[in-house]
Amino acid sequence: MMLKIISDKISIRSNALDCLEYLSNLNNYKNLFPLEKINNWESSTEHCKFSIQNTYTLDIKKQGLESNSIYLVSAEKSPFRFKIKVEIHEKDSLNCIAQITCDANVNPILKVLVGKPLNELFNYMANNIEKAILLE
Repeated sequence: MMLKIISDKISIRSNALDCLEYLSNLNNYKNLFPLEKINNWESSTEHCKFSIQNTYTLDIKKQGLESNSIYLVSAEKSPFRFKIKVEIHEKDSLNCIAQITCDANVNPILKVLVGKPLNELFNYMANNIEKAILLE
């Protein structure tokens, strides 16, 4: 069963190229998550793995990059298969818009359990992109 999660569209005070460059390095994703809910963080430029509140592990690897999108997929330690698309669209030379979309292949029970928390997580991530980039 497919679970589709679409974050809010978030305006970011950064040009689209800087935003894409920042988000194409998975080491930076630690700055997008609620740190109080994340444990056992491991990352490289192409991969990140972590536990959410010590319940389940998300194992994510970068699949590819296009002009305005970053594609991420589940890696071997994830409890379910998923694809994530991070889209960045330029508004003007100093501002862009970000949105995160996830397609997760989960059973009906898992869909009920993880749907809302994952939706909150992706909205949290999208809302923290600007703050994370400004910290750089």
